[in-house]
Amino acid sequence: MQNVMFTGRLAADPQITDDFGKAVFRLIESRGVDNAGKDRLVGVNCVSWSKGLNEKVIARGLAQGCEAVVIGAFIDTAYAAKNGTERTAKELVINRLTVLDWAEDRDNQDSSADRAAA
Repeated sequence: MQNVMFTGRLAADPQITDDFGKAVFRLIESRGVDNAGKDRLVGVNCVSWSKGLNEKVIARGLAQGCEAVVIGAFIDTAYAAKNGTERTAKELVINRLTVLDWAEDRDNQDSSADRAAA
């Protein structure tokens, strides 16, 4: 199976199960502009099945807007849509994750900026 590397920013906070068994998030990246001058965004849905990674890194260090590099393999996932039809979606199953912009760092910077402004 081939691995894919994707770099981007989280579109929203990760969704993590209570037992940390599964974490899901979407990475988006700007790929220039289209003919109409609008930003061309490319996104990929990422899923992690690693409890340790989910608990120690994803839950603590990732939030909307954080930048990350994900290496993994694409799989097709079947699911039932709200209207009952069967659909498939591609997901990038995480093999390796590198966080480039930690949510904790932002919290510390925000706190420092708030103290400086006061």
